[in-house]
Amino acid sequence: MAPAAPSAIRPCRSEDVDSLARMLARAFDTDAAYRYLMPDAQTREAGLERFFAANLRIHLPARCTHVMLDENDQVMATVTLRPPQGVAVSALTMLRRGLVPFALAHGRSAVKRLFWLKHTYDALEAEASRRRPHWHVHMMAVRPDLQGQGLGSSLLRHVLDAAARIDATAPTVLTTHLETNVTYYRRAGFEVSDERTLCPPDAEAYTVWSMRS
Repeated sequence: MAPAAPSAIRPCRSEDVDSLARMLARAFDTDAAYRYLMPDAQTREAGLERFFAANLRIHLPARCTHVMLDENDQVMATVTLRPPQGVAVSALTMLRRGLVPFALAHGRSAVKRLFWLKHTYDALEAEASRRRPHWHVHMMAVRPDLQGQGLGSSLLRHVLDAAARIDATAPTVLTTHLETNVTYYRRAGFEVSDERTLCPPDAEAYTVWSMRS
């Protein structure tokens, strides 16, 4: 079978959110950080789908989530690259679209896990960027049936090149929990800036690689 051919790359729109959330939920179902956030394997995928849908909607105004479409306008891959100035989100929006629905769906203990993850990864991101303004590869996924065809690499390169035209002085950082991803991102121009073991409260330890370009 010939590799799928993309027909367009554009910013995410509201009508893309549901399909993107499903794609991201499947991609991150076995990810160590999201296993910690949602430890129940039976409900994790559905919970992640709601979580990513809320996250994508919060990012919509910033137009920093990008999608690759096929000739039928179906999403093939996605990447969110947060800009150096960050994504402005009001406290009310964060509560209404993020924290309150999450707390109602998953309970107080899940909120504590969410805050632990946010604090930990904010610190990792700051260290990787050397506390400078930076681009951040926040979320990335390729549709499962299209993986291994170079679509994710093509989309990431397109987005990184566009970012460099806006601000080539700011570094780009990311974190990953799979050693195979380290090789993948090295091919995209990233290098490991830190490797460490994280020990979440009352959960299994896991390794995280911070990378920088």
